Amino acid sequence: MVKGILLMRVTPDKIVIPEEIKPKHRHPAVSRKKFNPARSLVTGFFTIIIIGTVLLKLPIATNTRESVPLTISLFTATSATCVTGLVAVNTASTWSLFGKIVILCMIQIGGLGFMSVTTVFFFLINRKIDLSQRLLMAQSLNLHDRHGVVGLVRHALVGTIIFESLGAIVLWFRFYPVYGAWKGLGMGVFHSISAFCNAGFNLIGDIGHYSSFSDHSEDAVVLSTIMFLVVIGGLGFFVWEDILRNRRFSKLHLHSKMVIMITIFLIGFGWLIFFFAERSNPATMADMSLPDAALAGLFQSIMPRSGGFSVVNQASLSGVSKMTSMILMLIGGSAGSAAGGIKNVTAGILFLSAIRSLMGKKRLAVFRRTIPEQQIVSALSITILALTACFIGSATLTLIQPELPFVGVVFEIVSAVATCGLSQGVTPDLVPAARLIVTLFMFSGRVGIMTVGMAAFLKRDHVESVKRPDTWIMM
Repeated sequence: MVKGILLMRVTPDKIVIPEEIKPKHRHPAVSRKKFNPARSLVTGFFTIIIIGTVLLKLPIATNTRESVPLTISLFTATSATCVTGLVAVNTASTWSLFGKIVILCMIQIGGLGFMSVTTVFFFLINRKIDLSQRLLMAQSLNLHDRHGVVGLVRHALVGTIIFESLGAIVLWFRFYPVYGAWKGLGMGVFHSISAFCNAGFNLIGDIGHYSSFSDHSEDAVVLSTIMFLVVIGGLGFFVWEDILRNRRFSKLHLHSKMVIMITIFLIGFGWLIFFFAERSNPATMADMSLPDAALAGLFQSIMPRSGGFSVVNQASLSGVSKMTSMILMLIGGSAGSAAGGIKNVTAGILFLSAIRSLMGKKRLAVFRRTIPEQQIVSALSITILALTACFIGSATLTLIQPELPFVGVVFEIVSAVATCGLSQGVTPDLVPAARLIVTLFMFSGRVGIMTVGMAAFLKRDHVESVKRPDTWIMM
């Protein structure tokens, strides 16, 4: 027998639910009105940047023991936290040991995501991670499901320590004869972390801005180690976890399959373009032997996808190489990694969707799985926003400093939006106002343009209660 039947009062315009069956409480961790993961993510990165700016502004952070201008410390802190690699001053000669340690810490935090680093302390004190923190961790890793995110972060932290340690050891053996034991060790650790986090910061550029690894263009061990770390760091933590669990390509999730296939294609495509376009260029690879040119072409193919290191002068590249570099920078690496850009799967979905339209198919199927239309729309939205940001940034910088080369300005803005770090040498010549513009785009590129938008405009859950009629327009 039913004990107490509750009745609902129905009026022509609404349904009134009795107080007895209304939810009395709602957990604050899952209340969308009170908890906005996007806003928390933006706030977290902003806080780290402010702390880094203050530390780099201290006189102890420079070799001359004189404070740098505020725009310089802010630019450097943003570039490090957003794992970009663009620098307004020479990292090797400007910053002291203290300053370099601050930059390295910000690179590590920015590469892993501040929530992943925060999770380390939760693990150490054996504190339970609540729902809001799981949601924030999932948001920072671009995951749509919070389930299993703690285990994923744990494996990501362990994998990061392993790869960065192995890279530091290999690089130390190569740097030891040149820089000595202790400095060589510091160089190995710094460049291993910078490469794995796709940051692009280096301490080798004593000969000038953005010289990067040009002095090691014939060292296959150093370049191969850097390339390996950049590629592994750019695959994304979810792909690691998927490979670790399933081992076989056929059993991987669709995301992992697409990431691996697109990554291989982009590396091979870029390698061919750079090798043949620069082989006869006297300013880049013409004087290199065939093996060194092939290695340099491979290095140049991998680095635009958020690596940020270089072995040739980017301003001396041919026109087709500059265009290819900007395309690769805009694409970037994988979602859930330290790499920037619109992400390789996003670009892959757009390309396959265009092919689908040419073939007259109504659905997009990849590896016997259908891609939802909403994801295609999201991919298109991300790409349009990124291109719009590049246009606005390039136009703004050109208006502020019309004397700068236009191609160099566009290259710099694309590198900032994609958090890549490759440069044609424009950044050191920027005035403070232009430097602030690039800082803003680096921040938006790392956190995510859509994330910044949701943090600013998302107030509450939006429910479309009315379905409007469909109609067709001419295109």
